Amino acid sequence: MRNNPDDLSNQLVSKIKQCLRAEISSSQPVIDGDEEVTDGTDDIIIGRHEYAEQLLEQITKWEEN
Repeated sequence: MRNNPDDLSNQLVSKIKQCLRAEISSSQPVIDGDEEVTDGTDDIIIGRHEYAEQLLEQITKWEEN
């Protein structure tokens, strides 16, 4: 069943990766300085961005094994 796109676990991992990419994409303007956050949540946005990138990288490493 491994690498079977119909497998539930593969579907779940795919959805998680999609969510992480969306988080990275939505926070990228703040990271790049193109968008200013005025409510004081910039550190939270930066932390979420960094975590999403790191988790996506880790999932990729796990998939290679």
